[in-house]
Amino acid sequence: MAEVKIPFLERFREPMLNGTKYMTSRTKRYGKKGDTFTAFGAEFKLLNDPFLLPLKNIIMEWKAEGFESIGDFQLTWCQIHPRRKFEDLEEKFWVHVFRRVGRAHLKNSC
Repeated sequence: MAEVKIPFLERFREPMLNGTKYMTSRTKRYGKKGDTFTAFGAEFKLLNDPFLLPLKNIIMEWKAEGFESIGDFQLTWCQIHPRRKFEDLEEKFWVHVFRRVGRAHLKNSC
């Protein structure tokens, strides 16, 4: 197991901390099953190896991605991916499924 870095928008703080966001889709793969990452002061663990899925399937998982609706997902996706948008629904992205496992360990600066 390793610690990986996965960036998240601030808007996902609450959904991740309360467990309603437990999936993220990315253009590249981050880690493998069992790896951990820290976000918003909490530790999360990848539950499986990231896998490729077409955008047309990912959009159906808008709730797991932490969005309030499909429209919210589409709007944010287009903001994050201004060149990709929704032109190719067959394009595949890396899906990462995770769960919160604890708080982040803060280094003692004294």
